[in-house]
Amino acid sequence: MKEKLLTIFNHYDPKTQRNKLCEEFRELQDELHEVYDNDKLSDNLVSEIADNFVLMLQFAYDNEITLEEIKEEMEQKIERQLKRIENEEK
Repeated sequence: MKEKLLTIFNHYDPKTQRNKLCEEFRELQDELHEVYDNDKLSDNLVSEIADNFVLMLQFAYDNEITLEEIKEEMEQKIERQLKRIENEEK
């Protein structure tokens, strides 16, 4: 998958892909509003999340960031937030 994503990224340029990512962020935001503000199920939500992941991984790989590094950072952030929640409940 990494090679395929880098092929796509390199076919275009970072500025084009950055603009595409911003567009996909907006589309995801719209879908989330549909789901949570309007209490309306969205068939598009999975697709919009996938679009964002695809583009974010392109930028990660272009900057030589591995999935393992991302996972570790996510785990640290999750633990930090859980501690904050625990402290709020005290």
